[in-house]
Amino acid sequence: MSLWRLEWLRLVRTHRIWILLGIFTFFGALGPLTAKYLPEIIDRLGAGAEVAVPPATPELAMAQYSGNVVQIGLLAVVFIAAAALAFDAKPEMSVFLRTRASVDSILRPRYVVNMVAAAGAAFAGSAVAYVGTSLLISAPNPGDTVVASVLLALYLAFAVSTTGLVASLVRGVPATALLSIGVLITIGLAGLVPVVKPWLPSELVGAFDGLIAGTGFIYGRAVATTIVVVVVSAMVSVRLMRRREI
Repeated sequence: MSLWRLEWLRLVRTHRIWILLGIFTFFGALGPLTAKYLPEIIDRLGAGAEVAVPPATPELAMAQYSGNVVQIGLLAVVFIAAAALAFDAKPEMSVFLRTRASVDSILRPRYVVNMVAAAGAAFAGSAVAYVGTSLLISAPNPGDTVVASVLLALYLAFAVSTTGLVASLVRGVPATALLSIGVLITIGLAGLVPVVKPWLPSELVGAFDGLIAGTGFIYGRAVATTIVVVVVSAMVSVRLMRRREI
């Protein structure tokens, strides 16, 4: 059995792929619902308090989806990627793999399969959010929705590559996941610096709001940075993994 097929079976048989799909599609359904019915929800729970609520719009519904996904879905992507990429966490498994294959051939399918799984979940969630928004509010621009979904998938690939880089520096799965989340949060906070903000991968998560609102494509610099960081992180992690002593 090839390592590619083994990695895919591991993702399916441990139900991790279904967890990803479940989280993303759930928030895909929840985004349009909260955008449409938020005033009614606040009226029922607010005990008479008046709260200003923006009108339900396609960009608000899709932004609700992407915002929830970046908070909860990103955690799932990172923890699942950490379980795959931090294969040195179990010494006996690490020795078994390293004595039968090169580090490159071990990591390559783990990177690709986890990135594809995260992207597939993101597209599935986006499709559910698009249909729900179309039914409850009005149809977002389909072209902008596709582009925003691609940018979200690219950001998730960046999250996976960051997790792989951290896995080459620490051994445990929980440590890898938590440190990776810390790195992603730190990069997001760096967006407070105006000069740096357009170049950060974290800018990609706002594409649903921006593109569907009609601001145009302003994410070229963030896309370029993200692609370079994904490639470089993967290459560096492989090199560090090769040098690691078990």
